[in-house]
Amino acid sequence: MKTGKMNFLMLLLIFFTLFSFSSLIFSLSLSFASVSEYQLQLRWGTAGTENGQFMVPHSMAFDSGGNIYVTDVNNHRIQKFTNDGEFITKWGTQGNGDGEFSSPEGIDVDSHGNVYVADTGNSRIQKFTNDGEFITKWGTQGNGDGEFSSHAHGVTKDSFDNIYITDRFNHNVQKFTSDGEFITKWGTEGNGDGQFNEPHSSIVDRFGNVFVSDMNNHRIQKFTNDGEFITKWGTEGNGDGQFGLPLGIGSDSKGNIFIIDQATSSIPQFSNQGQFINKIIFNFGKLEDIEIDSNDDVYVTDRNKNEILKFSK
Repeated sequence: MKTGKMNFLMLLLIFFTLFSFSSLIFSLSLSFASVSEYQLQLRWGTAGTENGQFMVPHSMAFDSGGNIYVTDVNNHRIQKFTNDGEFITKWGTQGNGDGEFSSPEGIDVDSHGNVYVADTGNSRIQKFTNDGEFITKWGTQGNGDGEFSSHAHGVTKDSFDNIYITDRFNHNVQKFTSDGEFITKWGTEGNGDGQFNEPHSSIVDRFGNVFVSDMNNHRIQKFTNDGEFITKWGTEGNGDGQFGLPLGIGSDSKGNIFIIDQATSSIPQFSNQGQFINKIIFNFGKLEDIEIDSNDDVYVTDRNKNEILKFSK
């Protein structure tokens, strides 16, 4: 009788062990399913002042030929590369004259190949040809229309080549024509809908919606291209759909939104309605910006390691 009871208990123990193990495997499968299949393909850059070296690479932008432009903050210049990291050209030195920079940060390229740079330390925007020839500039320090704080930061364009500037310390987004004529602005300091606490970057999707990384409110806000609030998502944390410090923002060919979350060393991906899809998790240094090319390859800047990283599926 004792033997039969022992056998029964052993069978029961084996059953619960197998059940627990199966549950663990199922749970792990769900966890792994939430991680993106993007893999590191290429990296380039080291600390320095030579061609292809950086002293804090910040933001990036692609032209229609697939070339990539990088703001090299502490070298006070722009560098241009092929999408495989081959150096093409550079321009800029430290200063406040035409074609000179003081810690340039944001950058974008319009449909004609013109390059727009947030000359952050000089509180202005400069416009160039794709070879670095100066065209025009606009902006002075202040908080009025067409004025910028000491941290005019993100630059993005829409399909009509209107230019949007996210201004961290003025807590707003300003919209201009491609020649620098002021159109509109939105945002004040706060945590309500349409308010910001140091907005970092923005992007306009193929439908004309503007997405803004609202850094210290730990969220993304979505607007029409005239600044009308549509929706928001995100709270502070490290779970799916939460943010530690949302910075650079990018969009792929399907309209999905990718966010650099510097605090969690991850790149969460969302639908353009804010639904969490997956995330890229790697052992990064200190990521700042993200750009996605026409092949949906993902490029990020690592400001600590002074390099550009390229990921593909």
